[in-house]
Amino acid sequence: MPSSSLAPLDTATPPPPAQRVSSGRETSFWVFQVLFWLGIGLVVFDRVSARRPEAPPPWIPVALLVVSSFVISSLAHRLARLPSLQEWPRPQRWAFIGIVMLIATAGAFTVLGNGLMGWQGETGTRPIVPLVPRLVAACMWCAIYFGLDTINDLREVEMAKMRAEAAAGAATNRALEAVSLAQQHELRQLQAQVNPHFLFNSLNAVAAIKDDPEAVEQVTQDLADYLRFALRDAGTLEPLSRELRALVKYLSVQKRRFGSNLDCRITADTAAPRVLVPPMMIQPLLENALHYGAKTSAMPLRVTVRAHVHDGWLQVAVANSGQWVPPDPARSPNTGIHSLRRRLKLLIDETATVDAEPESDNDGDCVRVVIRLPVTPKGRPAGVLPDPA
Repeated sequence: MPSSSLAPLDTATPPPPAQRVSSGRETSFWVFQVLFWLGIGLVVFDRVSARRPEAPPPWIPVALLVVSSFVISSLAHRLARLPSLQEWPRPQRWAFIGIVMLIATAGAFTVLGNGLMGWQGETGTRPIVPLVPRLVAACMWCAIYFGLDTINDLREVEMAKMRAEAAAGAATNRALEAVSLAQQHELRQLQAQVNPHFLFNSLNAVAAIKDDPEAVEQVTQDLADYLRFALRDAGTLEPLSRELRALVKYLSVQKRRFGSNLDCRITADTAAPRVLVPPMMIQPLLENALHYGAKTSAMPLRVTVRAHVHDGWLQVAVANSGQWVPPDPARSPNTGIHSLRRRLKLLIDETATVDAEPESDNDGDCVRVVIRLPVTPKGRPAGVLPDPA
């Protein structure tokens, strides 16, 4: 029976970046080595042939020159790669390698001798390539080698900097994504605190007029209209006019509950309804005004909502007659204001504020809660809709 087998997976892992860079530098060096000394050899061969056209081609002496120079420079490169020498400061390391290179070149010139490097018919008193041109070639090699070494080091530093910036950017993006997800979750939690609280109070209002079928029908319709607004899939920022229209329905429901014991009013200038704000921004403050005002105010309970724009700021004030009730940490009765502060901070910026201001007027004590937020928050789109055509 034929058998089948799965090919083993290729588990080889790519070399680390440092190893790849080192391998690339070695390849570049050997390419430079071959091209440089071949070029020197061709120049020497051409000059010697032109100076001595009657002599045979100087293949052997030029080959000895190229090979000896290649070996000396290769040994200098290996010396430069020694870990102990890598710890030296760059000027000292370069000076040491340059001196070694020049001494080795002079030594090779002496060892090869004039007899070996001489020309046919001569006694070796005139070498093909004198010492000085060889030292010049060695200096050229050192200059090019050290220049390339510096360029490689600068490139590695720049690449390391780019990798560090990329890693920092990736970490920042992950942190921002985590913050964004946390803020989205917090906003959902804050929004969830508003709707059930309002619904319970509204059902109490319906129960208060259960003996009046026409009033029940009207308040049920108003409640349905408001719940349609409150429970819809709202945008992050919406025109204030949407909530102002919905609050009219809300106060209609509350009016059925309080009857003549409630005097309420909503006013806004022409610019305020077009300002973009978080949805359900005023409702929790209005709900607090009705709840605590009914406990501390003489009847009728007076509630006002005023919105206006001045010097690039939207100000919404919700006031009610009665006295300020300090928050009870055990029962957290101030959840509406606290949630609103958090929502404005997350959706607008740190400059948006919600302040409670106990006051006194001609009609007695009152409580005033003021929302202030910039019409055009920094870094966000324009906070005012264009005028209708």
